[in-house]
Amino acid sequence: MAAFINVQLQFPLSDDEDEEIELENYRMRYALRIERVRYRSKSVYRLSDGDFHRIFRVSKDVFKAIIDELTPHMRSARRSDGLSIEKKIASTIAFLAQGSYQRHVGNDFVVGMSQPSVSKSMKAVIQCMNTVLCPKYIRFPTSNEERNKIKLWFMHKYKIPNCIGAVDGTQIGIFPPSTKNINYPEHIYVNRKGFHSINVQLIVDHTYKIVNINAIFPGCTHDSHIWRMSRARQHLQTVYRENHEWILGDSGYPLEPWLLTPFPNATTVPQEGQFNIVHSKARSLVERAIGVYKGRWRCLCKQRMLHYAPSTCSLIINACAALHNICLEYRDFLPDTDMIIEPNENEVVNFGIQNTLFRVGNANRAEVMASIAT
Repeated sequence: MAAFINVQLQFPLSDDEDEEIELENYRMRYALRIERVRYRSKSVYRLSDGDFHRIFRVSKDVFKAIIDELTPHMRSARRSDGLSIEKKIASTIAFLAQGSYQRHVGNDFVVGMSQPSVSKSMKAVIQCMNTVLCPKYIRFPTSNEERNKIKLWFMHKYKIPNCIGAVDGTQIGIFPPSTKNINYPEHIYVNRKGFHSINVQLIVDHTYKIVNINAIFPGCTHDSHIWRMSRARQHLQTVYRENHEWILGDSGYPLEPWLLTPFPNATTVPQEGQFNIVHSKARSLVERAIGVYKGRWRCLCKQRMLHYAPSTCSLIINACAALHNICLEYRDFLPDTDMIIEPNENEVVNFGIQNTLFRVGNANRAEVMASIAT
């Protein structure tokens, strides 16, 4: 049987038809450009308060404060159809709040912005936030007025004297670095839970304000090592003789004069058990602060992952901490239902030899235990 071959004949277009198609393509490109410019010229403030907070997870007052802080330090658009500073900051905050390019990039307030455009804008904004906002809004309490206010709160609420905060670590998921990356070896970012991350140390005060953040260590690093290497520890150690102050940490940290941890196996001495109960309640401040921090800035959630080099991820984590504190300053509080409270999986560590730091820390812990018992 003869085989039949289906041949699709193609007829060349006339010159007039070519010109008409080219003209139509030009019209479409021009219309798209006009539409992009039209939408880019619109202000995000036209959104209702509800839609605004749903997209950016901050109030308009907080957003305006951020705009006012960053604008003097950012370059304006050079082209008439370029992105305004407002749009650059808006797209960045939307990404931090949602953790995804796809959900809101393409909405009317940023229509026409491709993912590369958003990514380029975001890197500039994040760098500016680290330069301008972080030094201003993430500060350890150093004045007597600041420290006394915190100490009075802990004493009134929990009968814990001389306490100026609480410390904890949290894992921020990141996309695995390349296995061939010499600067950021992939394996060191795998944490004990099995996913790639940066282990972030945060110290907070009684208002959930982040007063210190350390976001440079890979996920495999233990909390105690990050603490030993931190500037916050050096500062507390330096001022301890004068101030006789401490912060609270879980059993993954070493007992030191300026860092009080729970009693291990506090089952035989009632006072030690009571200390651990009160210590846990007071220290839960930092866990709730982390819940607010991750609940507002969803890019920090394990399910989203930061798809950037670890160094860029660290800048994003810092920027979110500064924004977290700005929201607190403007009393833009996150509903409890939006908080992300992670399971408490404290790793009990035996630090071995009871050196001088341990003995002084134990004496301070006994002082607190006596205060709680009164």
